Amino acid sequence: MAPTQGLEPASVAAFLLHILPSPRSLFRDVSRIAPLLPRVHRESMPLSSDEEEDESRARALLAACSDAVGARVGSGARDVSLSGGVDSAVLCMLAARHAEGRVRAWSMDVHFADEVERRNARTVARLAGAERVDVPIPDALLPDLFEPAVLANESAILNARAVASFAFYAEAKRLGASVMLSGAGADEVLMGNPEARDSALARIEEDRRLARTVLRSAVDNLGRTPDGPWSQEDGPEVSEEVRYAAWVLRELVLPPELRGARAHGLTVHTPYLDSRFADVALALPESSLSRDGVGKWLFRYAVRGLVPDEVRLARKTPRYGHTALSSPVRARWLELYRAWLSAARLEPLEVIDPKAVLTLLERYTRMEPEAPEAGGVDRLLMRLCSLAMLHAHAVHGSPCPES
Repeated sequence: MAPTQGLEPASVAAFLLHILPSPRSLFRDVSRIAPLLPRVHRESMPLSSDEEEDESRARALLAACSDAVGARVGSGARDVSLSGGVDSAVLCMLAARHAEGRVRAWSMDVHFADEVERRNARTVARLAGAERVDVPIPDALLPDLFEPAVLANESAILNARAVASFAFYAEAKRLGASVMLSGAGADEVLMGNPEARDSALARIEEDRRLARTVLRSAVDNLGRTPDGPWSQEDGPEVSEEVRYAAWVLRELVLPPELRGARAHGLTVHTPYLDSRFADVALALPESSLSRDGVGKWLFRYAVRGLVPDEVRLARKTPRYGHTALSSPVRARWLELYRAWLSAARLEPLEVIDPKAVLTLLERYTRMEPEAPEAGGVDRLLMRLCSLAMLHAHAVHGSPCPES
């Protein structure tokens, strides 16, 4: 008898509840090997106003960043993903120092991109002497790329930005990019958003509450959910900060940045996660990174003079607020949701109640885009669609890249 293919029902339920252990895959008879996490505990030092100490740490941090970027440029990277935030701006300026006149800066033109950051990207590219390539991502393209993006990510997608990234890397490859630098991971190693963990926990509790409304009662008995989704399996010596960072990178950031690009034959490097830089950043005391509610304080201090102040000091802007309801092609997204959230698609997952999903979907279609619950419901619907897509392809014999 041929082995059963598709998704593992218990893993689907655990995934929706944010309690899927990192070694377990969504797919039947497949396990995952997660890389070991760094054993780093930041020093809890009182806030210091010692400018000489700040200056010394800043020089070391910038030198480590330059070394990490230089190594990638030296191995052939000439393209930089430039959103206009401080992280990608620093990469662009440093890459231009290492390969003057040979760097291309790539930006995404999509309707939910931040206009201030897009303006900043133009400024940085000009100062770096980099050729700027603006990649338009039409809204009408995103629903059609949802399924290919899910399969390339090998996991569930929870916002349209991941689909836009898939389209962005496809166009970059078509236009000649082969190795690109990305600022992914900077927030996680530099405490870029000091309030992120608290807001993540609140969002996860919302996800769990909504997931329980569509899970069959027979399987919603997986034990007490933990206080946070990040795994405790790496041992007590791993700090809560590192566990949280690993969860964000593994579940939210790196699949669309790395797997989505790889599907098009494009390699993405993340210098902020390079050990040359990360080892230095993760050893810094909290007091040098988060001050007065501003994250990445020392990093912003270190790059003064390298990037314009309007970029260096800009507060982080949310990039994940897009929902089907707020899309200019709302009707197309809802049509896609209805197609993949049918009973015929959901019943094979075994743990989802199709009637409950239909009730939730109908309620969602009547919400205003600004409704407090719209984001959470959209995340759940996108995940359910993704799971149905992954299961359908696995059952029909498509290879699972995780295996």
